[in-house]
Amino acid sequence: MNIRRFIQKLIPCTLSTAILLSAAPIPGTADYDDQIVRKGDINNDGDVNTVDLSIFGLYLSGKANISRQGFLNADMDEDGQVDSLDLVLLRKSIINPIQQYSSPPPDVTSAAYYATTTTVTTSCAGATAVTSSAFDIEQFKLNHYATISSVRYRPSNQTYGPSLTKSDFIVPPLKDMDGSLPSQGEGRVCVFYVDFPDCPYQWTPLMDKIDSVSFGEENTDDPNYPNESISAFYQRASKHTLYLSGQTFRYTASHDKEYYENDYHKQLFVSEVLEAFDDVIDFNDFDGNKDGVIDAVIFSVPEAAGEEWWPCASSYIKDYGSLLDGLWLSQVIIGNAEIKNNTDCENFTTSYIHELGHCIGLPDYYLYNNRDSEGLHGSAGFDAMDELYSDFSCASKLMAGWYTGEQIQVYDGSDEQTFTLTNAQTDEGNCVIIPCGELDRNYRSEFLILEYMTLENNNSKIPEHYWWRNSGSGVRIFHVEATEEYTPSGTNFLYRSGNDPATNYDLGKRFIRVVNDSNFDNLLRSGNTVSYGTYGYGFYDDFGMEAIDPGVEITIGGLVDDTYTITISKKG
Repeated sequence: MNIRRFIQKLIPCTLSTAILLSAAPIPGTADYDDQIVRKGDINNDGDVNTVDLSIFGLYLSGKANISRQGFLNADMDEDGQVDSLDLVLLRKSIINPIQQYSSPPPDVTSAAYYATTTTVTTSCAGATAVTSSAFDIEQFKLNHYATISSVRYRPSNQTYGPSLTKSDFIVPPLKDMDGSLPSQGEGRVCVFYVDFPDCPYQWTPLMDKIDSVSFGEENTDDPNYPNESISAFYQRASKHTLYLSGQTFRYTASHDKEYYENDYHKQLFVSEVLEAFDDVIDFNDFDGNKDGVIDAVIFSVPEAAGEEWWPCASSYIKDYGSLLDGLWLSQVIIGNAEIKNNTDCENFTTSYIHELGHCIGLPDYYLYNNRDSEGLHGSAGFDAMDELYSDFSCASKLMAGWYTGEQIQVYDGSDEQTFTLTNAQTDEGNCVIIPCGELDRNYRSEFLILEYMTLENNNSKIPEHYWWRNSGSGVRIFHVEATEEYTPSGTNFLYRSGNDPATNYDLGKRFIRVVNDSNFDNLLRSGNTVSYGTYGYGFYDDFGMEAIDPGVEITIGGLVDDTYTITISKKG
C-alpha cells in the first residue's frame, strides 16, 4: 500500500464548547522574558500540532497538567494568562480546511496509536519537578461517561413502496446524496490512462489489460483476487446488484506534469484530455441511469507523478463550464495509481474502488485532522472507505442499498429479541439495527448496526496487507449517525469526515464509529456481552459524547452453519 499522507492524530476526547477556565498569571514577568517561547508547543516536543490542541483542552478542563514551559508556550496572546482565547488562537493556527483526499492514508501500529504523552508537573517545597507520563486513554474513556436516562425505542415500520417487497433490494438511502454513480443497476465509468512527456509509466499495459482490471469478470484464481478488477469487487460487495462497465482510453499529455500542478481540481489537465477525445467518445454511453450526468470519470496517472496527484474524487458540476454531448460532468477521480505489471494491479484497483465509493455518495471514514490514519480500529475496523484491501461494512452497504428488505432486521423495543447474523461476505449477509428513538424510513438517523464479518471473499487480503493488525471473524457493532445536511450544492451526510463544524474536528458526533474502538481484537464472539460501559456503546448526547445508555444488552450466542445468534434484551 502506497503511503498517501500522514494525518495528525487527536487524543480521542471532546473539548468543552463552554470552557471559561483561566489559569493564574505566571509570577515573575522577568522569567517570561528570559524563556524561549515556542508558541503552541504545549507538550514541549518541538512540534505544534493537534496533540498540543488536545492537551490544551484537557488542561483547561482540569484533566491534565502542563509544565512551566508548556504554560509559556500556551499563552498565545502573551497576556500572561492561559485561557480559552489562547485555545481558540491555537486551533486557528493549526487546523485549516483540508481538501478531500480520498485514498486512505497509511495504517499505523497500535504502539503508535497509544504513544501520546503529556507532561505532569509535581510540586514540592522550593522545587518543581517535571516528568513525562503516558496519557491513559482507557482511563480517559471511563471518565467521560455520564448517566443519562435511556432513549425509548420507537422504530417506524419499514416501507418498500408500491412495487417493492421485502425480498427486493431497498431504495439506497444515499440515492439523492452528493454522488453521480448509481449504487444499483448499471454504472458506467470512463477510464483515461494518462502519462506525461517527463513522467511516463514504468510499465505500460496493453489496452486489454486496462480493460480487464477495470471491468473484468470475477476470477478467484487471479493472484490479485479479490482486487482482480474494480467491477468484480463491486459485484461481490453489492450482492450482485451493482454492475460497473465502461471503456478505457490511453493518452499522453501535451505538457510536462508540472504544467498542470498547483491546481487542486486540475481543470487544465481534465479539459485537455476530454477535448482530445471529444470527437471519439459519445459521453451518453457513460450515463448508466440516464439522469443527464456522466456517472464517473477516472484519470489515472503514473505513481511517480508525486503527492500532488494522490487519488482524489472531486465534483466538477460547478467548476467545469462545458456540457459533454449534452451531459454534465460531475464526479471526477484523479490519481497516481498505476498497474505495476501483468500480475500486479492492486494499487490501481483498490485506489479506485475507494474513490468510486465517493462517486456513489459515501464519505471517508478515516479522520482528516489526526496523525493516525484510521477512523476505525482493530479487528472490527475494516471498511473500504477507511482503508484499502477490505470489503465495505454493513454501514456502507446499508447506505448503498445493498440489502434486501428481509436482510435488515430491526430491534423493536421488546424485552428480548433473538436475531441471526449470516456471513457478511456472502450474498446472504444481513444486519441488525438498534435505533436511537424512531428509525428514519430512509435510515438517515442515529442507530447501532451489527454484522458478522469474516475474512472471506472481499476481505481475504486483509491478513496479507495488514499483517501487524489484529484480524479475524466475528460480530462487530458500528455506531452510525446518518442525519443528512442540505446545502446549496446538494445533500450530504451531516457528520461526515471533514465537516469540521458539525463533528467538532472529529471529536464529537461522526458518521461512523466502531463500538469498543481500539487497536486490539474488538470483534465479538460466542459468550461475549455488550452493555452500557463498553467503550463507545452509547448514543450521542448534546455535546457529541456517546453518553446516552441504549438501554439494552447484547449477548452473542453460538456460531452454527456460518451463522451467529444474538440476543438483545432490555435492561431493568
